[in-house]
Amino acid sequence: MNKHHRMSLMVVCSVSLALAACESSTHGDAAPAAAMSPAAAAPVASTSGAATETVIPAGFSSYASESIGDGRQCVVGAAVDQDGMNQKPVVYIEQTSGKPVWTRTLELPKDTYQSRATHCLHQDDALYVLLQSDTQPQQSLSQTLLRVVELDAGNGAVRGGGDVAVPGAQGAYSAVVAEGAQHLRWDDGQLIVAGQYFLLDAPDQRIDFQAQLKADLGR
Repeated sequence: MNKHHRMSLMVVCSVSLALAACESSTHGDAAPAAAMSPAAAAPVASTSGAATETVIPAGFSSYASESIGDGRQCVVGAAVDQDGMNQKPVVYIEQTSGKPVWTRTLELPKDTYQSRATHCLHQDDALYVLLQSDTQPQQSLSQTLLRVVELDAGNGAVRGGGDVAVPGAQGAYSAVVAEGAQHLRWDDGQLIVAGQYFLLDAPDQRIDFQAQLKADLGR
């Protein structure tokens, strides 16, 4: 093989390698970015940003209101769909004029199909809202479960939440907390939830209970 022929082959090989490298680089640019680690990608379930709505949802009914000072009230209740079903818990702060400062529709607790916010308790810069949530549309099979959600009183941001463990309840049960500030209150640094529960197989036998939660709701 003469010198000129060898040089030609070398040039061809160099060009081929360059084209292959370009093709590989092009494919690499088109590929999706590396997936985020689970820790980085997972949303924070217990918190959310400041409330951005100031309009009370359609279909809203109030369950309770509580003065929180500075001429403001915490109003809690539920909004229903066009068929008057599927309650979603709603909480908002309003001025004495009745104008909402912020409104927030809370997420349904896990394994429930509807929920209502029934009590609001103010402590320092926080609101503690009691949710009473149903697990099924069929009343005879549905359980009503309790959960407390903590919000920032200033902007409605959700800070956390905790399920209410009903003392003495075993098996399938349903709990209810009647209206009135005495049923959601502070006592010696603990959040008290007081109500009644019954077992699904004995719905006429109501049993009083009083549950306690830490101020941080177990966080």
